Amino acid sequence: MADAGMELLHHYRDINTIGLSEGLGKLRNIRNAYATMKRELETGKHDLFVPVDFPDVNLMLCKVAQRNAVPVCYFISPQVWAWRKGRIKKIARRVDRMMTIFPFEEELYRRAGVRADFVGHTMARDIPLEADKAGLRRELGLDPDNCVIALAPGSRPAEVSRLLPVMCEASALYRAQYPETQFILPLAGPHLEKLVRSILEKYHLPVSIHLQAAATCMGASDFGIVTSGTATLQAALAKMPHAVVYKLGAMSWFLARRILKPLLMDEDIHVAIANVLALKAGDDQGPLKIMRDEGVEVRCLECGRRLFVPELLQRNASVQEVASWLFKFRTDDRLVQAMKKGFQAIRDMLTPPRDDVSPARVVLECLSLRTASGPRQ
Repeated sequence: MADAGMELLHHYRDINTIGLSEGLGKLRNIRNAYATMKRELETGKHDLFVPVDFPDVNLMLCKVAQRNAVPVCYFISPQVWAWRKGRIKKIARRVDRMMTIFPFEEELYRRAGVRADFVGHTMARDIPLEADKAGLRRELGLDPDNCVIALAPGSRPAEVSRLLPVMCEASALYRAQYPETQFILPLAGPHLEKLVRSILEKYHLPVSIHLQAAATCMGASDFGIVTSGTATLQAALAKMPHAVVYKLGAMSWFLARRILKPLLMDEDIHVAIANVLALKAGDDQGPLKIMRDEGVEVRCLECGRRLFVPELLQRNASVQEVASWLFKFRTDDRLVQAMKKGFQAIRDMLTPPRDDVSPARVVLECLSLRTASGPRQ
């Protein structure tokens, strides 16, 4: 957005956090960003407020916008279906229009009295339906004829520090049996390069580091290991079979597992976006039906429920468990083909039913209504 001409007051990277300790460490940045945006909304110069995700701060700013007669068109809705469902009442009071990126969210918000539009997921438009795997490998300097495994260790330093060593050790076990294997690591940003290289130098693996879009690296890969987050959806849309891994600090995991999930979260919520979509679609359609029809089963190691994509969390994100999935992807063709069919179903679910629906069109419509009606009373 900055490249397109937006005036950047604060970078999202400076306020984006995960886990208790990281959140406390960035509290000052978050407070400064909130104060800046509050002052902007109070100037009366703005025709529309378009908050994007980040609900803990943005919902407070929505209230500020409302007090100052600035309409709110929210993009990437708070995931009230996952946890803290009671927030939807607050959202209904503060948001004029909601743009959702998952299909099941639209009806959820409409039932709460929020005008909502499923605008599709931008990744479903941006990531090609079919990749030229051989061409991508040549472009990335890889041998087109040998196996390529993607390692996506996350976008935050804490994630990389916890998960990349596990990925490397598991990859070393795999490469001991398949020495011709190539590894590719899509770097989430240049700020991570020094950390990533410092970890990789401890292992004797042929890992190629790239700043290209993760989906490009995944499109060139046969399969991979992906950290929970946006990369899981990129992997699904790139049709790359993968296992999802994640670890939190001990205190954050205890709070999430023992306190937050029982009290505030949907009992069936999972970390891979592909699993969330598959579970929402149900057992009789979508990815779970495809897996069942193909005679393939993936189980959640936490709750035992049938999943689409394997999730390895906390103690289960071990070297041995990660390595076992690398071997399965190499040897179980039925598993790989079933997952690729399921990935196509995920793409279909994230595509709007009409071509004329897009975030830009909704925002322009809100602006035209603002011009026609004048300030809210």
